[in-house]
Amino acid sequence: MILRSLLVIFLLAITAWAPQEDAISRAGGAPLAGESSSYWAHAPLAPSVLPSARVLQVAWHHQEHRLSCEAAALRMALSFVGVSADELALMRFMGYDTRPALFDAKGRLVRWGDPNQAYVGNPDGVIQRFTGYGVYSGPVARAVVAAGAGLIASGSISPQAVYNAVLAGHPVVAWISNTYHRVPLSSYVAYDGRRVYYTLTEHAVTIVGVRPGAVLINDPWFGPAWHSKAQFESAYATFGNMAVVVGP
Repeated sequence: MILRSLLVIFLLAITAWAPQEDAISRAGGAPLAGESSSYWAHAPLAPSVLPSARVLQVAWHHQEHRLSCEAAALRMALSFVGVSADELALMRFMGYDTRPALFDAKGRLVRWGDPNQAYVGNPDGVIQRFTGYGVYSGPVARAVVAAGAGLIASGSISPQAVYNAVLAGHPVVAWISNTYHRVPLSSYVAYDGRRVYYTLTEHAVTIVGVRPGAVLINDPWFGPAWHSKAQFESAYATFGNMAVVVGP
């Protein structure tokens, strides 16, 4: 156990650690949603001591609610480290903001909850009708700890650091566009006064495998599949490389 702990600390030591310029980086001229900085429990992972490919044995789980992809993705990641939790329990850890969306005279969204603070809307709502949306990395990271698992990292995490985490044995919950390519974001001002950047294609998935040129994604809606790194990185850039790395 001591040797394993020392190895993990060593692995978390050299690479891709510079946080992204900001998890609120730019896409089409608009800042992206997410945390303003990255959190790492240790220094990031060193590629020189990692294998070139690895698949984590994580059973796929279909999300139980129309808009519960974040909880479903986290449930899969937690299962790998021996933590069993259902989606609604995880969402209670994240918290809910059920206040309704407000629109201006032209029908544009101008006020809603803050997904950086809690789950926004109804997980059984319809995102196109703004009756439900989702949640970002901060509350999901909080749920990791509340569920009894280890939080390795959260916030803006470079694609290479995501790959290194999986190669080191840590599943990753990552935010993407469900179109599997980068999309521009719109924005509104949350009830707490914070500007929130969003897209109606917001989605969260679990990264469970890496090989040269590709990643294995457990998508809680579409199912498990290998995707090229280029495709993943395009979709992942939508939210400024927002992710949560789960450990034991």
